Amino acid sequence: MLTLVVFFVVLSVLVLVHEFGHFIVGRWAGIGVLEFALGLPFTKPLWSRKLKSGMHISLYPVLFGGFVKLLGEEAPDGGEKGEGSPSTTLRVKREKVAGKEFYKATVGQRIVVVVAGVGMNLLLGLAAFYVFLALANFRALLPRLSDYDFVSPSQEVIVVSTVVPGSPAEKAGLKESDVILAAGGRTFADISAFQEYVKSQGGQSVQFAVTDLDYASSKMVTVTPRENPPKDQGALGVGIGEAVAVRFDTPAEKLTSGVVYSYDMLAYNIQVLSQLFTKSVETRSAAPVANNVSGPLGILSIVGDILNLPWKVAIRSLVNFLGLLSLSLAFMNILPIPAMDGGRLVFLLFEAISRRKVPARIENWVNQAGMIALLGLIMLISFNDVKKNFLPKCSEPGFLSEAGVCMEEGK
Repeated sequence: MLTLVVFFVVLSVLVLVHEFGHFIVGRWAGIGVLEFALGLPFTKPLWSRKLKSGMHISLYPVLFGGFVKLLGEEAPDGGEKGEGSPSTTLRVKREKVAGKEFYKATVGQRIVVVVAGVGMNLLLGLAAFYVFLALANFRALLPRLSDYDFVSPSQEVIVVSTVVPGSPAEKAGLKESDVILAAGGRTFADISAFQEYVKSQGGQSVQFAVTDLDYASSKMVTVTPRENPPKDQGALGVGIGEAVAVRFDTPAEKLTSGVVYSYDMLAYNIQVLSQLFTKSVETRSAAPVANNVSGPLGILSIVGDILNLPWKVAIRSLVNFLGLLSLSLAFMNILPIPAMDGGRLVFLLFEAISRRKVPARIENWVNQAGMIALLGLIMLISFNDVKKNFLPKCSEPGFLSEAGVCMEEGK
């Protein structure tokens, strides 16, 4: 239950902040606002209040996100379409509200209104990362998923994922989630170099510089790698993974840490995503993207995992996740995808350059086609989320694999 509550709160904050950007800049531009709401308008509002300006502030029972309706977002013959509303067929009665209609604003004003939501998500991500870094002693550990060159002060490290009972690593005191900063006074750019070095030191004592995930404590551990280890255990008897340790030590680094870290997280994830898209194109399959990108159900699963952590770690992990989601939402929204802010921006830029508006019927058709394609992608990603996070795996006890399908034993 707590997972669902936190999930809805996180997504609602992301959407409301985005919509608030459209709202506040729209009011700055003198555009009328019909409604600003928490929740989605599938039913009548639980509560609604009309302000002197004519704007309604509403609360809907489906507490998932929110939306803002600007006056005259479409030409007069098209009605008003709610920004962020779930249906392009939603119509509202024309009411007397303070401000001009959106389509009567200058093209420059409309461009600023459209990108304001993205701007607010960028600011939310920046603020969240500052809070996260402050809570984490200005340290962060990221999985190495690409060859991205971090702007943040960083170091390649090895993370212990598993420790074999009775192994040299366990006897020396190495634990799961320990971060190996150096071995024998050396640092390592990748796992292969680390493994080769450890193998070459078989039978000899090696000092490891180790810290925990929080960088709260450091220690030196002396391990003697085995010359003839048991099969599949390795010289140390540990499972390891590559990671990047980001750390901001000086006052100047800490002052700019949120900005630099935000840039790194956005650029790093864009590079990883572009690699997945490239692989999808090369293999002519959507699987590389669908299997590695999470939708709402995947986010729900991640929130559940975070809440299972010790409460201090869970709080900062949740703040970090909020920042990452906010930056991701900003990036996805600014892409030139029909029905997204970036798609609307393309039409406005065309109007600014050519001084001609795209006919409303063409823009509506393009947006509807884009929405259908987007919903299809979301369904595909959600289907993979269910398979990855909510269905039993064939490797789990009590389940057998038959013709590629997991079946409960005895059924």
